[in-house]
Amino acid sequence: MWGASYLFMRYAVPYFGPLPMIAGRVLIAGLALGVVLLASGGRFEWRRHWRAYLFVAVIGLDVPFVLIAQALKTIDASTAAILNALSPLFAALVAALWIRERLTLAKLGGIGLCLFGTAVLVGWRPAPMTGIELLSAGMSILATALYGYTLVFTKVRLKEASPMAIAAGTLLLAAAALVPIAPLQAPDFATIPPLAWLALLGLAFVSTTVAFIFYYRLIADIGPVKASTVTLLVPVFGMIWGVIFLGEPLTAGRVAGCAIILSGCALILGLVRLPVRHPAG
Repeated sequence: MWGASYLFMRYAVPYFGPLPMIAGRVLIAGLALGVVLLASGGRFEWRRHWRAYLFVAVIGLDVPFVLIAQALKTIDASTAAILNALSPLFAALVAALWIRERLTLAKLGGIGLCLFGTAVLVGWRPAPMTGIELLSAGMSILATALYGYTLVFTKVRLKEASPMAIAAGTLLLAAAALVPIAPLQAPDFATIPPLAWLALLGLAFVSTTVAFIFYYRLIADIGPVKASTVTLLVPVFGMIWGVIFLGEPLTAGRVAGCAIILSGCALILGLVRLPVRHPAG
């Protein structure tokens, strides 16, 4: 479902524009998750957490969502989805600087692999990236850096809030911040085809509302660390949906870059351990 978000955005953004599309996404998903939260007996706890919610809403949702949407006007869904996998790299760097989380040899190796994989993804192509494509790839990477920072911020500032309340509260505040400025890119709604509307609804309901509900259920069942590993499937499915539904090419550079980046993420997340030599005797 998360991988499909790039398919939905890549198809819908030329018709809606980045601001209206993302405003629709966060508004619909925020309202839906808010209903789920209240129906399940949960609380937003606005008085206690609204400042942190607002920060995550703007810096962790609105800005990166819009950056990725703008990038998808130029680069394809597969490339954007693969670049999304860099979140653990930035989270590891921010955690090391902010909360003094140790950068182990495995994490450093993972960071190196992620950087190398990004270079392979961008550089191993039938034709070099144009200037606008490089700028768009940079937007995707900046969005991923904001994701990584927000992961650590949430861990520090919202550790006492429930995950579902964080999701619903931040999405609603993201909508409150974005909806007023969305008319700056207002499209001619009468000319938008039905499939583009379906893509927007799929983005809001499938890739945001339902995916978040499943994800937080997974956190409750197996814990946050193991649950976070599902994000490594995003670039894989992002490529699959892009190839099947958008006709995007499955190039050697794309596959190699994805594999290298995911290997680096596995090291950063501790899913793979580097062999340690112990001195004899």
